[in-house]
Amino acid sequence: MRLALAFAALSAVAFSPASAQAATATATAKANVLKPLQMTGGGTVDFGTIVTPSAATFSGTFTIDAAAAQTSTFCASGFACSGTRAAAMFNLQGSNNANITLNVPTTVTLTLQGATGTPPTLIFTTRNSVSATNSGTGNYTIQLPNSGQPGRDFYVGGSVTINQSTAGGSYQGTFTVTADYQ
Repeated sequence: MRLALAFAALSAVAFSPASAQAATATATAKANVLKPLQMTGGGTVDFGTIVTPSAATFSGTFTIDAAAAQTSTFCASGFACSGTRAAAMFNLQGSNNANITLNVPTTVTLTLQGATGTPPTLIFTTRNSVSATNSGTGNYTIQLPNSGQPGRDFYVGGSVTINQSTAGGSYQGTFTVTADYQ
């Protein structure tokens, strides 16, 4: 009887299904938390006053440096220039080391103020301190150097060309610079 009982117990163990093996996998949870992106500044790109030559035919290109200080030669030969030249300054703040897509228009139309009918225009071709060259699209990728203040300053300057067909008067136009996290 003992032998039969031992044989039955051994048979139960031998013929029972193998115990199930546990399977595991690992997942990662993550979150990218960004501070609100803020841009301040703007101001005015100021070419000052430009007096044209008295010659019948003339042309001159006038450039505002994309910098805080205006150090390059500004006034074209034959023209008289006065006033304080200035680039527009912007400050961008957000999260440290975040990649930002920045868009600066490549051209801005300046319209003669107070003109009637179809007003004369000047084309302002922008340059900025983010890149030494204009990208052609106005899109740039930058990285913020810190979180919050002081952020990153950048300047927008550029050039206009004036010739004998340019009507006299005050020209003005506005442009918008945009920035967004990538």
